[in-house]
This record gives sequence, C-alpha cells and structure tokens, in this order.
Amino acid sequence: MKAPDILYKYTTASTTEIVLKTGRLRWQSPCQFNDVSELQRMPILSPGFDESRPIYAKKLVEIAYSGMNVDLSLYSQWTQEIIGLLRQLKKQGAPQKSVLKQLESVVPKSTESLEELFRKSTELNNDGTLRCFCLTENEFNTLMWAHYGDSYKGCMLGFQHINELSTPFGAAEKVRYTNEAPIIGSAVDFYLYGPSPKQNKETRLAIYHTKTKDWEYEKEWRVIHKINPVKDTLYTDFKFYPNELKSITFGLKLSPEIKAEILKLVSSRYAHCELYQLEMIGGVIRRMEYTS
Repeated sequence: MKAPDILYKYTTASTTEIVLKTGRLRWQSPCQFNDVSELQRMPILSPGFDESRPIYAKKLVEIAYSGMNVDLSLYSQWTQEIIGLLRQLKKQGAPQKSVLKQLESVVPKSTESLEELFRKSTELNNDGTLRCFCLTENEFNTLMWAHYGDSYKGCMLGFQHINELSTPFGAAEKVRYTNEAPIIGSAVDFYLYGPSPKQNKETRLAIYHTKTKDWEYEKEWRVIHKINPVKDTLYTDFKFYPNELKSITFGLKLSPEIKAEILKLVSSRYAHCELYQLEMIGGVIRRMEYTS
C-alpha cells in the first residue's frame, strides 16, 4: 500500500523548536514503544502444521498420480523431490491409497512451535539496532492532540516524501489493528512452496506493524531501518531535508511567545512551509490557514 502524500507528527512545542533548529528527527528503537504489548503477539499460519500435514500429503499424491504435466519449479525443493519419488512408485504399480497412507506418516512434524521461532527471531532482531519513526495519516484527531500534542499546547508537523531525494517517508508502511493473532498464510503453502518473499513480508508486517484495536484511532504509519548504533543508544537523530517539512499546525493552546519563536525559525529555513492554526469556531475546533 502506497503511503499518503503527507504524514503527520503530533508533538510538543519544545520538540517542534528542536526539530526546526537542528533539522533532525528522533527515530526511536522499538524497545521504547509506549505499547508494552507490541512485538509480543506472534503471527500464525492457518491451517497450522498439524492440520496441514494430511492436506499436503494428499496434494502431493494427487500431483504425482494425475498424469498431468505440472511445472514443478513452482514448488519447494523438498516438494519436488517427494513428487519425483511418488512418480517412481506409481510406475512400479504402487496403489495410490497405500502410498498416501505411508506418506502421511512421514511428512515431518514441526519440532518447535512457529510462535517460539518467531519470538526468538524478534528478540534477536530487536537488539537496539532498529530505528522506527511513527507518523499518522490523520490531520486532525482530538486524542492525538491530547496524548502527543501536549493537550493542544504543541504542534502537528506534516512531512512529505520527495522521490528524487529518496527520502524515507515513501517507505512508510501502514499499521494494522487487530485483537487476534495475525494470520500470515497457510502451512499447506509453506509445505508446498517453502518460505516465499510475500510470506516473509507478511511476517515482518505482522510483528512490527500490528497493534491492538485500542490504538486504532492513531491511524499510524511506520518507517523502520536497521543501523549500527553509537554507544548503545536507543535513539538516533536523523537529518531531514527542509522541503520534507510540508506544513506546521499550531495547537489551540500554543503560547503566543513560543509561536513567535517557531515563526522565526520557519522564516529562516522553512519559508515554503504551509502554516495552519487550530481555532475554536462555534464550539468546534477547526484547522484553519494561519494568518499573522
């Protein structure tokens, strides 16, 4: 899914000033996520390995005994080898039913649960070398202003991807919200085809881009990179191009003094930036173009 043209970051006034002065954004390690349940729910295959073993065996026998010209290159190496052996048994006159029964007994079982394998891999990967920047597609959300925008005393920064500069926001991926364990495919397909690039991507998204429905209001997008951290820090301040900053929205309760300081910074480096102001109009908060 393509990232929106503009993604937003709700933040405090002091952080806004730091971002504008330094031209840097702080990317955090997933170790610092505010949702402690993240990276804890592992994805599953459905049907799982136990249910899929007889289905897999039946499929192999059907392919071998069908007499059809099947493109075996589509299948995993182990599946190709088994089909080759089954075709030899067919030539030798082995009955299909007895071959199926024998095959069902020898299809390998998983010696370790998929959940434990994913959990170990995630723990090894989340070793402080990952950096994540979280944004939202929502240009106005009262809860975001309350939680991240310092109760309307902060700002909302809008960032855009610039293709010719290979900026990172174009690689942002949407967070999914579910209270169920994410399903990344079928164990039957894993038996037949082996791990695929699509399944690997689904696994990554399920682990690093999935949250419970409690957080759905955030409409979050994430960019994640792996780095060589300096002195075991759990964050990195990355430079951004001034033109990546598309807009700034001033919170309803942002102090006039701080707003004046931000406007000075904008005029010196970000004159292109669109400015907006939250205003209370008829009892409703609206995002309006800023006029000095």
